[in-house]
Amino acid sequence: MKMNRKLFKYLDYSILFSVIAIAILGTISIGFATNAISFQPPYINLSASRTFITQIIWFIIASAAGFYILIIDYNVIGGYYKILYVGINILLLLVLLVGSERNGAKAWLGVGSLGIQPSEFAKIITIITLAKIMEDMENINTPKNLGKIALYALIPIGLIQLQPDTGTNLIFAMTILGMLFVAGLDLKFIYGGLIAAISGVLVLWNFDILEPYQKNRILVFFKPELDRLGSGYNAMLAKMAVGSGKFFSLFSSSDALSGGKFIPEAHTDFIFTVFAERWGFLGSVILLALYFNIIFKGIKIARTSKDKFGTYVVFGVLSMFTFQILQNIGMDIGLMPITGIPLPFMSYGGSSLLTSVVSISLILNVGMRRQKINF
Repeated sequence: MKMNRKLFKYLDYSILFSVIAIAILGTISIGFATNAISFQPPYINLSASRTFITQIIWFIIASAAGFYILIIDYNVIGGYYKILYVGINILLLLVLLVGSERNGAKAWLGVGSLGIQPSEFAKIITIITLAKIMEDMENINTPKNLGKIALYALIPIGLIQLQPDTGTNLIFAMTILGMLFVAGLDLKFIYGGLIAAISGVLVLWNFDILEPYQKNRILVFFKPELDRLGSGYNAMLAKMAVGSGKFFSLFSSSDALSGGKFIPEAHTDFIFTVFAERWGFLGSVILLALYFNIIFKGIKIARTSKDKFGTYVVFGVLSMFTFQILQNIGMDIGLMPITGIPLPFMSYGGSSLLTSVVSISLILNVGMRRQKINF
């Protein structure tokens, strides 16, 4: 399949640069977190480099997939939304039947440490599906239209919650809310949803429906010192590590709290902690600037899209990214409760990285095709 080369003149290379830069910084941070790389001899620890090398391989695979998405008109991709939607729900069902369990969640398809996480792919496929069905809705604020949107959204959400994976469903909720807001959802529904969410949390809490570890996470969010060696351990150490970075400081592996010895899951959930400790405040500002560029330029692309489908897809992806960035970084500095939500392009994980790169390719795809091409 060939793509008209003239389309490349409309490619937003600043978004592409930001993604590549963040992915490189993330891979280096994974190397620090797993002690695969160090500023002290030996600089490369081959015995601890499997995770580091695996992330590089996944980035190469993701880049190839992202390029393939670029050369296909996004409306052609949208035309297959029914097949994509059915396919991903079948995969989510297979996870429940034959999936492997890690960290208390049955969310992977594969053998041993090798596998994919279908819930990651479900995020972008659900965005495409909802964008397509919302495209033909003149007014989404009708019981019929809202019911249709809810039906398509709740099926993958329900299957994911059975794993269980509340963190991913939080991403789903914020992504769908962002898309509905852009589509003109009446504010009364938003207020009603917030009231329902708060009421639901209170019911879950008072009737002991929440698991003990979930309650502990909420409690230690407000007061980490309640359980310094238990549920509050990660939150306390994460803030200490971020603060250790100061304005700009490069630690050796032996000096770093986030070097795989003290903070669990430093290469996944707490990757920002690793980065902030190594590169300090200055590095963190640069990282946030790269993320801001993606979001800012993405909004410009969404607003100039040639159709509603493109607008909804881009805003859906941006809502997903924005929530993940705020949640992941927020939990590392004590502003958000601890969840297993990855930081886009930085956290270790092939499924997460592949989904993030494909999502960005869809944004670039919409941007490239918003102009009329003269032959």
